[in-house]
Amino acid sequence: MAGRTLTQHAVPITFGLKAAGWLTGVLDARDQLAALRFPIQVGGAAGSLAAPTALAGDPSRARELVAAVAGHLGLPAREPWHTSRAPLTRVADAFVTCTDAWGRIANDVLVGSRPEVHELVEGGAEGKGGSSAMPNKQNPVHAVLVKRAAIAGPPLAALVHAGAAAAVDERPDGGWHVEWATLRTLARRTVVAGAQTAELLAGLRVDTGKMLATLHDARPDIDAEQQSITPGVSPDHPYLGATEEIIDAVLSRAAAGPG
Repeated sequence: MAGRTLTQHAVPITFGLKAAGWLTGVLDARDQLAALRFPIQVGGAAGSLAAPTALAGDPSRARELVAAVAGHLGLPAREPWHTSRAPLTRVADAFVTCTDAWGRIANDVLVGSRPEVHELVEGGAEGKGGSSAMPNKQNPVHAVLVKRAAIAGPPLAALVHAGAAAAVDERPDGGWHVEWATLRTLARRTVVAGAQTAELLAGLRVDTGKMLATLHDARPDIDAEQQSITPGVSPDHPYLGATEEIIDAVLSRAAAGPG
């Protein structure tokens, strides 16, 4: 198929390479989620462990009790973080890495499903994607919904960061309070968009014939780089670089799990 950069034809690629690019984004999101840590937050009113220390009898015993509670809950132990909000901003960032990956797939499907391109077709189901005005029309509804989530995600994460930046004194006055509702919305949209992306991919139809025809029509211009680097070589000779090795590496990474 024709590769595209800045919306224009670039060098030839394979659809497998494009899908490997999709998968790379998903794996990046998976790894970022897997790396999240949720440390215990037991710091007392102002992050000094004053009340636990008074009850336990000495500071060391109070800190031991906090560590014991963390172990019981299966959470990492950490010093109080009332106004150090990185544990929450990292969660928001991980969610956005997910919606970025989903959105990148959706964008390719939206472009590829344009009638004048028609290389990708979102699978239709009864009652989905139809048009009240044009019965013949099949709208790429899943891709549209996923793109919506991808566009809305970064501003929500930015709001969580704004709350962290507004932290003041030993307990924030407002910045704290914007976090949970925002994270809840961002989490819900991320999970829903993930499910919609899975459904989109499960029904995606790839028109390899149309891809090949578009590549054929783009010649000889699309072979300009190949001809400049290896003059005299037939444009029918594959100019696909390390495509197969890249695909294999991405699939191996997927099989290996987070890390």
